Amino acid sequence: MVVTLKDVAAEAGVSPATVSYTLRGGQYVSEHTSKKVREAADRLGYTINVAARNLRYGRTGVIETVVRGLDLSSFYAHMVTHVRQSCEDRGYQALFMQTEGETQTIRNAVSKLNNQSCDGILLDAGALAPRTVRSLSQNRPIVLLDDLSASPLFDTIYMPRDEMSRMATQYMIDIGCRNIALIGAPQESDRHYRHGRNEPMLQYKGFMSAMNDAGLSVTDKQLVQDGWRYFKGVDIGHQMIREGFDFDGAVCVNDSTALGLIRGLADGGVQVPRDLKVIGIDGVSIGEFTVPRLTTIAVDMVDLAEKGIGMLVERIEGKYDGKPRRMSVKYSLKVKESCGEGEAEPVVKTDSAA
Repeated sequence: MVVTLKDVAAEAGVSPATVSYTLRGGQYVSEHTSKKVREAADRLGYTINVAARNLRYGRTGVIETVVRGLDLSSFYAHMVTHVRQSCEDRGYQALFMQTEGETQTIRNAVSKLNNQSCDGILLDAGALAPRTVRSLSQNRPIVLLDDLSASPLFDTIYMPRDEMSRMATQYMIDIGCRNIALIGAPQESDRHYRHGRNEPMLQYKGFMSAMNDAGLSVTDKQLVQDGWRYFKGVDIGHQMIREGFDFDGAVCVNDSTALGLIRGLADGGVQVPRDLKVIGIDGVSIGEFTVPRLTTIAVDMVDLAEKGIGMLVERIEGKYDGKPRRMSVKYSLKVKESCGEGEAEPVVKTDSAA
């Protein structure tokens, strides 16, 4: 026998309207009532009829996520797993579209979505201007990843890369490193732009902040450019071996680069952490299975997905229609083996809204 909303209401001793409101995530219901309703639904095996709900409200029940090619960064491959779960927890189907990270491919992806049925988009817009995104989106709800515009046009979930880079650098200083390289530094011409808010600039600022506060000088040789992918990290490791290096630590702008660097150095007989300590930033799971295991500043992927999809669903369902919100993601230092310190409990940095 099919369990209905009325059955749950009778079991919980509340009205069908209260059951409907509670199971749709309504905020204005007491914790006691919410608990009664959800326990009654669990006992009876009641599930929301998503198709009927979507038909009633004129929705598709689909959320599209557009990110850089999953083969280009294990970070995004890791992220989409949690995004899918967050969508399903809210009764939505998650679909994914890849781009190459270039502006034109992102523009094409957003334009293509106008011919498809989805209720909202979680978008890594890269260098595509938010105003362009707005003109292409046809008023569809959108949450951006890492949009750091001074005057945001959309809700944004972002990783505070300056803080994460500072934490990584400070950790290297704390364990005794003094001649530390930044692998993946911005182009020299960009470093003098004080208000730069792109990813390389933010991580450069965090690195320099920690080094300056510790009274440590930084030379151009320590700022190694163009290291945002695994194979770039391998190439940089090979280059360091050819040219020689006197660094005692390396802060890498992401884990893929860090793992590539370790591989490239190993090709020339350089051992991490014996000869060089290495730390990454983002916390992709593959770092748990490498030799040595990678010390990293790990993004809380569950937090990222919950906040990003949560904001998007609130827009889709009309629960929020205010000014654009900006939420940062939690992150933590996870000490493994690539810095020679063994393992320790993670140091967690809580999130903040900007």
